[in-house]
Amino acid sequence: MKVTRELGTVLKDTTMRSPVYISVTQAPMTLYGLHEPFRRIPESVASAANSAVLRQYDMTPSVRVRFRTNSDYIVIHADLNKDERVGSASVVATSSFEMHFVEDGKHVFKGIFVPSQGEGKSYVECRLKDTAEMKDVVIFFPICAAPENVYVGLREGSEIEEGGKYTHETPVVFYGSSIVHGIGASRPGMNYPSQISRMLDTDVWNLGFGGGALAEDAVIDYIADQTMSVFVYDYDHNAPDPEFLEKTHYAGYRRFREKQPTTPIIMASKPGYHFVTPTATVADNERRRTIIRDTYLRAKAEGDENVWFIDGSTFYPEAIRGDCTNDGCHPNDLGYHYMAEAFASILKKLIQ
Repeated sequence: MKVTRELGTVLKDTTMRSPVYISVTQAPMTLYGLHEPFRRIPESVASAANSAVLRQYDMTPSVRVRFRTNSDYIVIHADLNKDERVGSASVVATSSFEMHFVEDGKHVFKGIFVPSQGEGKSYVECRLKDTAEMKDVVIFFPICAAPENVYVGLREGSEIEEGGKYTHETPVVFYGSSIVHGIGASRPGMNYPSQISRMLDTDVWNLGFGGGALAEDAVIDYIADQTMSVFVYDYDHNAPDPEFLEKTHYAGYRRFREKQPTTPIIMASKPGYHFVTPTATVADNERRRTIIRDTYLRAKAEGDENVWFIDGSTFYPEAIRGDCTNDGCHPNDLGYHYMAEAFASILKKLIQ
């Protein structure tokens, strides 16, 4: 398809007038990781959960747009409803976009669209240059921003086509805390669900909500209604205490199982097991891990052969454990890499 002015949208305000701006919601663009543009879950579900979920359900961790083009430059223009510095998130992770090309089946990093706009502007806009050859483009959205509109700007007269397909098109669904969300990553594509998407060439759906993953019935019911290849159940860090985790973890598993009796489930305990604070003692951390493992063992004893358990205390190599987080709790890129490898070792067998 030829990139023409008629194909694009005329933006009211932009720093670059020459590109043709095409909405990512428009064919032949393909969006991944959303319930609808630009929400990861319905507002009604977020409202029935808690204030943290309601504040973050329109943020876009692990959301991607995919297309093919031979334009020699690519521009991102995004109107952001909000962009929050959550916890230790960097401004690059919060508000930038990240580009990869799929080359011979491998996802290759090509750069970030750094937040850039004039004073008083409500949008971010940035351009990356490349060759005029056809390429399969995957762009990751910001971790902590809530876009209202997102446009890809291409050279007039170039070509745009539907992007390549994932080898595994049925998504892996991740539910959990700020660590699933991606707080601590240096850029949008470095949280562990996004790294897994590239490692295994699979679609993913990131339902991480910093401080808000409490396994409420409304959220578990919504997740259980979705089509997925695997469900990753990873909310340990957000349970306020071991008693809450014990009350909700097995109950959430059973609620999901009622609607999806055979879907593989990976249960994980938190990676910050060795990070001890006055509210997260050694005894509490050990009890949390035991509660999650007990759900797994109980499920197995009840005849469920489609459950797996990952011990979060084993994610990081002992010698460099302290180098794998940026605040003792949230992983940095290195920590997320080790997490992605641990999950991928199981997931690659389950999604094939």
